Amino acid sequence: MNANVLVAKKWHLSFFSERKVARENFRLSFTQAYILAIALNACLGIYYIWILNQNATRGYQIRELQSDYRELVLQENRLDIHIAEWKSIDAIDNAPIILSMEPSGTPSFLVMQDPQFTLKN
Repeated sequence: MNANVLVAKKWHLSFFSERKVARENFRLSFTQAYILAIALNACLGIYYIWILNQNATRGYQIRELQSDYRELVLQENRLDIHIAEWKSIDAIDNAPIILSMEPSGTPSFLVMQDPQFTLKN
């Protein structure tokens, strides 16, 4: 039997490629392509808005953290000033516990002279 007859019986012509046959079976009408494009644009638009919202939220959180950081640094500086005031000599001299102490009268000192440690003239 002739090979061309066998091919013709299968309704398959040898000069058509598989890709061309698949492309001819897959056809979108203009309306379907238009609707698909609009749906794709809508999905991309929603994704874009979602990303913008995420970035705006992160930016707002970063600004809040920066203001909290500035507040904490200012509070730390105030605490350092208070610590310096408490450690100052004037604060220690004027402390109520120091003022309530008895003043010493005339102190007497005991002086011992050791011949080993004294300088000879």
